[in-house]
Amino acid sequence: MSTRRKAVLSYKMTTADANDPEGRIPFGRQFDFIGDVETELMILNDGDESLCLGYTDVELYEDAYIGDQLDFVAEMVKVGNTSRTCRIATYKVATLASRMGKKDAKPGDMYYFEEPKLISEGTVVLVVKKELQRGEQPDGAVIDPWRELDL
Repeated sequence: MSTRRKAVLSYKMTTADANDPEGRIPFGRQFDFIGDVETELMILNDGDESLCLGYTDVELYEDAYIGDQLDFVAEMVKVGNTSRTCRIATYKVATLASRMGKKDAKPGDMYYFEEPKLISEGTVVLVVKKELQRGEQPDGAVIDPWRELDL
């Protein structure tokens, strides 16, 4: 079984995600989605949601707003016995055309960036207990907990 190194969650921010009159999305709300993409990566690899030990080197470069299309990315960079170190990043893929100064933009018209804009990044360490892991591990294969059982 090969290791899945990357997971991506795409989401268009809505009024339910904002908390100020300018439509700015609080970073805590963005962390909800970052947590979701980390969880997806751990489930795909180990079959378990994992526990978060903590975040380091988190940098915020730009705000997100209602209508922004964001990609939340978790990429595994180190696999330990029970720990998984991942780089996390948020990319702004598109924003409302009106926010880019397009005067003839209709409500809902989007402006797509040629290259996604990195708006935040950091590192997270996650832990998956040995007995909950499945698949190929650093010290050999762990029995797949989802295997067919001989009854």
